[in-house]
Amino acid sequence: MQGIKRLLEKNPDLLRIESLEPEKREKRHRYEEVLKYDKVEDLAKEYISWGLTMPSWKIDSPVIEKVFSFGKDMAREYAINLSEIERLFNEVLSRYMRGGLLGFFISGLYNEIIREDDFLGLNLRSYPASISGLGYRHNRGKLNIAGDKAYYLGTEMEEGEILVSGSVGNYLGKSMRGGRLIVDGNARNWVGEKMEGGLILIKGDVGNIVGEKMTGGEIVVEGKAGYWIGEGARGGVIRVRDSLIIQGK
Repeated sequence: MQGIKRLLEKNPDLLRIESLEPEKREKRHRYEEVLKYDKVEDLAKEYISWGLTMPSWKIDSPVIEKVFSFGKDMAREYAINLSEIERLFNEVLSRYMRGGLLGFFISGLYNEIIREDDFLGLNLRSYPASISGLGYRHNRGKLNIAGDKAYYLGTEMEEGEILVSGSVGNYLGKSMRGGRLIVDGNARNWVGEKMEGGLILIKGDVGNIVGEKMTGGEIVVEGKAGYWIGEGARGGVIRVRDSLIIQGK
């Protein structure tokens, strides 16, 4: 890419169509196409094209794994970095789509490249619909999410930290294994379902069915909680307003 730029800088006549023979004119056109290439835009279009075959309403293990794995494959193919992922999510994809399973794709993109001290900032506010799967299998580094449309956030989270400036939807920290998930807002239903480890801290209120079938970890709710807290729990701790509601055996 830099070589092409230097070539054009040293040969400005390449940009003057009237001075070119047909063969040279075609060569100049190819140079221009290379210079205009934007891999973030190209990646967005490839994901959208691929995603047309996926049922965006269906959230089950096979579909989740396909979307997540596609993200990991695209990260390698495009040699993507964290700043490009931020631009892809915050500026580009929001122009083409409403939401859906996009979070599982983004999680796949950054899964293998984020490091312990890295920070990734994602803004949900430009998307009109909810986004499922951000922080899926999050394993290191810090993910900072702004906005109120995240569902299935931190599913199967392993390590690291996820901070949310806003409220979240259903299935926060589902099957979470480790790390810290902090929500500066409210959460809906099924918080910490089948949770195995880690910490979920909610600074606002939560809905119903908290810590169902959890086997480890801790859920702290600083506001109010609904019904069915700790149903079927076999381990872990749930605290609501500084009171110990359940401590699993």
